[in-house]
Amino acid sequence: MDGPLCLLVVSTLLTVARSTPVGDEFKATLTNMGPSSVFRGESIRLTCHVTDPRSTWEHVWFRGDRRLDPRGELTILSTVFGDAGNYTCRGERRGAGGIIYTPKSLPHIISIDMGNVLLTVRQPVLVGATLAARCRVRGAPMLTEVDLYKDNVLVSSRTDGMADFTLPNVNLTYQGTYHCLAGWFDGQQNLAKSLGNPVTVKEVVSKPIVSLVVNANTKPKDMTLNCTFTFTKPDPAAVVHVYFYRDVRKLEGTARSQKRATLVVLAKEGAYRCRARVPSLNLDQWSEPWDYRP
Repeated sequence: MDGPLCLLVVSTLLTVARSTPVGDEFKATLTNMGPSSVFRGESIRLTCHVTDPRSTWEHVWFRGDRRLDPRGELTILSTVFGDAGNYTCRGERRGAGGIIYTPKSLPHIISIDMGNVLLTVRQPVLVGATLAARCRVRGAPMLTEVDLYKDNVLVSSRTDGMADFTLPNVNLTYQGTYHCLAGWFDGQQNLAKSLGNPVTVKEVVSKPIVSLVVNANTKPKDMTLNCTFTFTKPDPAAVVHVYFYRDVRKLEGTARSQKRATLVVLAKEGAYRCRARVPSLNLDQWSEPWDYRP
């Protein structure tokens, strides 16, 4: 009994040692080289990149929880309905103690359309930006009319044979479910509509929330101001500058952050607010005031 039991324990320990996760310093990023929604029979191509210039990582793919065979790029030349799903990737390489791997990338949804008309919308859709949509017809026939609908209300029409739509200066009311209705001629007149495509409109910077914590152990007392928000980066150069105010006076110090900023100041009575600003887009968001009365 002792021998088999020891072998089982050793085997289990070796299995754990052979597969070890690494920390968040190495991240896997999935990139789709084409549209996220395709007709059955069309191709998809996904790439994976790991932020580590010093080492070479193998790229491993998953659809849902199922590990896929391909490594490197993931290319499916002729999709079928079963290829739809949530795709992720991660990096793996051999280290001193066996195989190590990164956390999985953020998931990317691939949908396979079995019909004849398909509406694609470039995501994410941000407040102040342009909503870009395209109505595609299988086989790319000559189009006679294309209509774009939001929540079953006509938004725009085209009769010039083109199928691209742009809606500028988006605000939160543009959120909803879009579909298109296409007419085309291929020896006979045809008319068909796409499935609905839900569109979520996001603020580039959400309305921030200010909070404060008084540090009673310091003489004189000070306080820590916190400003939290979400930031959907519209381009790689965009940054958020965070400012704190007491009443109408701007406090010393500016922070650059993606989601949270802090500032330590003397604890004084007043109404505290924070401001999140994206200079490159001239966007500002202000928090509601937090009244401090000692």
